Amino acid sequence: MEFKTLHNLAPGEYEHPLDKKALDALQTTRGIDTVVRKFHEHGIEKIFTIQITGSNIQVTPESFPGLFDIFEKVCEVMYLTMKPEVYIYRSDDQLQGFTTGMEHPIVSLSNGSVECFSEEEMMFIIGREIGHIKSKHILYYEIGAVLPLLSDVFSGVTLGLSSLISMGLQIALMNWKRMAEYTADRAGLLACQNVDAATSALTKIAGLPATHYGTFNPNHFAKQARQFKGFDTGNYNKAIKYISLMFGEQQWVIDRAKELYKWVDSGDYQRVVDRKTEFKYMVPKTLVCYNCGSKISENDISCDGCGILL
Repeated sequence: MEFKTLHNLAPGEYEHPLDKKALDALQTTRGIDTVVRKFHEHGIEKIFTIQITGSNIQVTPESFPGLFDIFEKVCEVMYLTMKPEVYIYRSDDQLQGFTTGMEHPIVSLSNGSVECFSEEEMMFIIGREIGHIKSKHILYYEIGAVLPLLSDVFSGVTLGLSSLISMGLQIALMNWKRMAEYTADRAGLLACQNVDAATSALTKIAGLPATHYGTFNPNHFAKQARQFKGFDTGNYNKAIKYISLMFGEQQWVIDRAKELYKWVDSGDYQRVVDRKTEFKYMVPKTLVCYNCGSKISENDISCDGCGILL
């Protein structure tokens, strides 16, 4: 199958509007600036990097040539000029990937996903991670992973902030992560450029037994997703607060598939694939932090000098 390279693909072309709305809400949540600053001060991202590179198998052209080629193809299709490192981690029952590192991203794929997904399905999975990178999701995903630890750190040095982090900020993060998955699924589809492959991958993630991979009709999954009622915005937020935090984070794969099909049915997905890109050359300009005056780049999420969100 031929894949169209999406030259100069910008995140705004595929990001889900609820992702942007939830991110705006998260960035205005009390305490988030302090959390970001502490995240940098404690060098938490470096800890993630050391843990991953010290525990898992790196994907290289020599070690896993087929998988490496798939990853290279996705980066080309998604027009990601900087190439992340790729690792495989041990998890037979998790069909997924995750990404760490803002400046130097590392994509980790479970061994279960490598074993269970076809080439085009793997392009969908990898494309989701590339979407997270392009949309600058990584910082908040990492913060979400260590938020309980940060809450303990704050408890001894702040007045009441730890309780605020454990509830208000945690809810805002959880809500945003749900919406960010909508964006990631869109990116995955742009990477594999095959709705059937995206559907098949989501079906497996949703729990399709391996013994039924060759016999299950994915149209049943698509029908279920299209008929899923979901929540209105207000009730959805309440559900996140009272269900997700009580029973743990879930994949919500049916809900995600419904949103992905809505994007396809609207014609917006095909418009992104078929678009004609105008190449623009811009003269770089010097940017500085509005808070402390430190030099920053247009890709920075926060200032290295003072830690404030940009």
